[in-house]
Amino acid sequence: MTFRDFQELIAAGEAPPVVLMHGEEPYLARVGVDLLRKAVLAPGSEAFDFASLAGRETTAETIVSQATTAPMLSKKRLTVVYDVERMSPAERKRLLDYVKKPVESSCVALVSFERLSGKGKFERALLDSAAVVDCGRLSRDVLLSVARKMAEERGLAIEEEALLLVADWTEGELQKVANELGKLACYARESGSVGVPDVEAVVGARASSLRDLALAVAEGKPGEALALFEELVDEGANAAQLVTQLYGVWTMLWSIRAAGGGRGRGATGSYLLSGVPDLAGLSRARTSRDYARGVGAFYRADTEIRRGLDAETTAGLLVYELASRGRMAGEGGGGP
Repeated sequence: MTFRDFQELIAAGEAPPVVLMHGEEPYLARVGVDLLRKAVLAPGSEAFDFASLAGRETTAETIVSQATTAPMLSKKRLTVVYDVERMSPAERKRLLDYVKKPVESSCVALVSFERLSGKGKFERALLDSAAVVDCGRLSRDVLLSVARKMAEERGLAIEEEALLLVADWTEGELQKVANELGKLACYARESGSVGVPDVEAVVGARASSLRDLALAVAEGKPGEALALFEELVDEGANAAQLVTQLYGVWTMLWSIRAAGGGRGRGATGSYLLSGVPDLAGLSRARTSRDYARGVGAFYRADTEIRRGLDAETTAGLLVYELASRGRMAGEGGGGP
């Protein structure tokens, strides 16, 4: 089920006996656990009816013991197991016996900050037997909707372009979005209104510079792209992080091209070019072969950085290569 489906289920007063929350967005999993705590536990009952365990340290026996203990003050007992996928193989097998036949007086929330694909008996059984909640990355529209709600909860009236800048710099990670909005709420406490200058003052001018860098790479402007990259690094941006952020832009453009100008699978992974007109036209500035070679260049750069080569130099060469590849494709007429 989607996270919204889960919210509606909890709001209706239903807490499944076993819940599996998995995906790349840890913020959603933490919110999900908070929803369960408020729905299941009576005020002041956490010392008696709640347990929080770590998968790599706990045992199936401990989890089952917690889950089968009768609640004292609450309608259900709540047991949360974080990083459930890190349990040892033997403990996983024992846990499955409970997952398949849980007690109704308890709710066991199994949390994985990775997406379980169903490989192996353990993952397949969890996905088949538990109430599965998708805590993956949000699409652009949903992310912006959630971010607006976050801003409203903090008493902020934030301009659309300013909100996009926050999404750009945080790469759409909800925890980072929440952190930056918290800073903005303190910064704009008196006015309660936030525009682009406020975001650039709090988050840093790097937010808009990063957007400009992504656009320069997409448009095939190597000189401008390299200058913007050096400016960002001089302002304190992490060169390796910039490689990761640009990878999202690159694969998004490739996905759009492959989809014939529409948004194909994986096209929602980057927010840096959101709102840019004619993304389809930009995506066609390169051939599919160019994109494939670019992905290879990303992997080489990432490997070299991990091996200890200078991150700034390696990332700078990558930026220049990617932007130049776009320029050459445009001059060459671009094929399929």
